[in-house]
Amino acid sequence: MSFKRISFFVFLTCLLLAVTASASELLLRLSGLVSTASIHTISETDIARVPGLFEPNQAVTETPHPRLHYHVTINSLGYRGPEIERDKPPHVVRILCLGDSGTFGQFVNDEDTLSSNLEHLLRQEHFSVEVINGGVPGTTIVDQMEILKRSMILKPDVVILTFSENDIADLAVEPSQYDALAQNRRLKDRAGFKTFYELVRDTALFNYFLKVRATWNTYSTAHVSESVRTSDPPRSEIEYERLWAMYSSQLETMRQYLANQNIQLVFNGYPTHQRIRADTFTDNRQRDQLGRAEAMARKMGISTVSLLPSFRETGLTKEELYHLPYDGHANKNGYVLQAKALYPNIRETIQAMPRASQPLLP
Repeated sequence: MSFKRISFFVFLTCLLLAVTASASELLLRLSGLVSTASIHTISETDIARVPGLFEPNQAVTETPHPRLHYHVTINSLGYRGPEIERDKPPHVVRILCLGDSGTFGQFVNDEDTLSSNLEHLLRQEHFSVEVINGGVPGTTIVDQMEILKRSMILKPDVVILTFSENDIADLAVEPSQYDALAQNRRLKDRAGFKTFYELVRDTALFNYFLKVRATWNTYSTAHVSESVRTSDPPRSEIEYERLWAMYSSQLETMRQYLANQNIQLVFNGYPTHQRIRADTFTDNRQRDQLGRAEAMARKMGISTVSLLPSFRETGLTKEELYHLPYDGHANKNGYVLQAKALYPNIRETIQAMPRASQPLLP
């Protein structure tokens, strides 16, 4: 075959791929089922100077689903929310919220997150506070310990650790989310790939690929777990208890780390929608794990807030508290209730501080 003929087939193949990609991009954009803009994690270049894990100075409206549009702002320090100074101002109490996507505020606007609602309640009572959103989707306590260490430069006075009911299972994922983000940073900074990544990262095709990969990872993990439970129950129980022991060890490490610096730790038990109204658990271990986590924290002497009673007392349905049927994360009602449940504990903690209850300027 002549060089001219080979060149023609190569050209034709490239043209077909380009047309297919363009058509797919257009269809995905028209469907409204995939975001064409998303929040980006920090680069290898910025990680040394910015304490947060998100690329600084972002403002994005994500549209992962036609019914789940939400606006996200990332400040200059790499955290979600409004700008704050790196150096803590005098007479300001800083509260750092740690957790996964439930703390970050997946699918709610900036003003509807836990940190924003809690700050609003405290400022209404004239407490001079800054509540920092240190939530990062996909993380569990091993990652959150690393995020805490990076955030110590902000000098928090109180740390709120939110326990989500997938935190135990997520401890089995390798690499951890913190390590996976580090690997991604190194990959994105490679010569050649960096330019390609910056060109495609805000396309519907690329975000659809990420969505498919996340779905497959979730399916694969669930499939393997179910296989282990079915074929080897004793091994499954041993693994489950190993993960609990790991969580307990990490929680004690965090408690001691903060106690050594005279920083108050508050444990926030966040319930899944399966606990609202009729119990829909099929596994007793899942049914018991929220209470087990809260009991563990109390036994360590950690101030603990259980959100479940507050959620149940409202009489609201799970669809009124979570993004169901589209997603299981809390909606803005759920975040308001979380903040209200935490408020008495945080108010009492602040009032016990020597500089407590400094009024805000009018």
